[in-house]
Amino acid sequence: MNLRAVVRMLGIVLLLIAGFLLVPALVALIYDEVREFWACVLSAALSAAVGGFLAWWNRSSTKAVHGRPDYFRREGLAVVGLSWLVGGVAGALPYMFTGTFSSFVDALFESVSGLTTTGSTVLSPEGIDALPMSIAFWRSFTHWLGGFGIVMVFVVIFPTGGRSLFRSEVPGIAREAGRQRVRDSALALMRIYVGISVIEFVLLYLAGMTVFDSVIHTFGTIATGGFSNHSESIAYFQSVQIEMIITVFMFVSGINFAIYDVLLRVGPRPAWRRFIGSAEARAYAGIIFGSTVFIACVLWFWGGSNGDVGSGLPDYRHFWQAMRDSVFQVVCLETSTGYGTADFDRWPQVCRVLLMLIAVIGACAGSTGGGMKVVRILIVAKAALNGVRRFVRPRAIHAVRMDGQTLDEGIVASVTSYFALWIFVFLGGTLFLSGYGYDLATSSTAVLATLNNIGPGLAKVGPAMNFAELPDLGKLLLTVFMVLGRLEFYAVVALFVPSFWRR
Repeated sequence: MNLRAVVRMLGIVLLLIAGFLLVPALVALIYDEVREFWACVLSAALSAAVGGFLAWWNRSSTKAVHGRPDYFRREGLAVVGLSWLVGGVAGALPYMFTGTFSSFVDALFESVSGLTTTGSTVLSPEGIDALPMSIAFWRSFTHWLGGFGIVMVFVVIFPTGGRSLFRSEVPGIAREAGRQRVRDSALALMRIYVGISVIEFVLLYLAGMTVFDSVIHTFGTIATGGFSNHSESIAYFQSVQIEMIITVFMFVSGINFAIYDVLLRVGPRPAWRRFIGSAEARAYAGIIFGSTVFIACVLWFWGGSNGDVGSGLPDYRHFWQAMRDSVFQVVCLETSTGYGTADFDRWPQVCRVLLMLIAVIGACAGSTGGGMKVVRILIVAKAALNGVRRFVRPRAIHAVRMDGQTLDEGIVASVTSYFALWIFVFLGGTLFLSGYGYDLATSSTAVLATLNNIGPGLAKVGPAMNFAELPDLGKLLLTVFMVLGRLEFYAVVALFVPSFWRR
């Protein structure tokens, strides 16, 4: 392991973050927020000083050896895993210097939640509404940076050792992209990401949002994060048009970005054939459609407030209202975005459980969405079915197939191992929080919300609540879970394996 190379790369990541911290400083200038301006400048200066020192001190660490850089897969994995922790600390500085949080644990939780596009928060509704414009901007800007990936920007600018970084940062990347040069693939994804963001911003602005609100909610939607500068989230706008635009772009952001790469390189017809031919994409759309119709029907028959304005619930006797809230929350939870138009924690039990289940499943691989990813669920289900078939006919050959191709046994084993690891971590985290006296719904969904980068859970961490009540040790554990979920375990878990660091 070339530790000096890892430290140098982390220093460059800090320099990049320092540059990004100047953006909210500019926003503070625009809105005449003097204290926030100097807080962001000080954060940038501190990050740049530390990053610059680390990069300069280890400047000779990536010299070529026998014509090849001394920087390989293990170094790439270490940089990816540690970048999110280092970035989280740097991203917490503006919160501390402006007094947004008095506790560094809370600031770190909010920062990592933003960068990992989780959307969980320790801010109260009053705290969200009272945020200065520049801090509200930074809070959502971390979503947008994290959605594309800080390390992805690094790959574009510094492609040395980029293949290891690229594959670790973008799990589920398509075979076509894998054949391209790493830098070309990263640039293609960046163009797609920025292009979709610009389109949504324009549409939200035309739908009636202010420029600032359009930027904030574009950041949260495309990155499937969910931070809003309003405590009521999307319900604040009371606009069907805005809800429809955000719903569409949440759905779009949950699709494998490799399909958009095909769209740009070849055209709409091949991209459509790619979408239709993908079992994962079909399952993703099918889960959303089926869950939306089911929840809408349950809400319709349930009735909700039955017209009682004082109850705080919509009158779901109108099927249109039931469908409107259902489709938004289903797409929101399936893509792990975390926005809200209704307090789904007050819906019937079957709706709450179903929403948590689809949040665990998540979006497509290679998207900005969280969760376990649809393709993994499909592979695990097919592997389990093959196990039954093998029991019935032990001499027959049973292979797991996806999109007409037989999957290598190593891939199937890797996915099932991931599934088992996820269960162990989930159970351990739930047990840990339960030890503090929290009920099962709070403990389990707090772990689900962070481990799958969802945002809200149920009960005391529900959509109308926050994570402020949890103890500091619990927040730190959930902060680690956010990074685990964002990097899909292996890049982080590998850091705790002693043999990983040996030469």
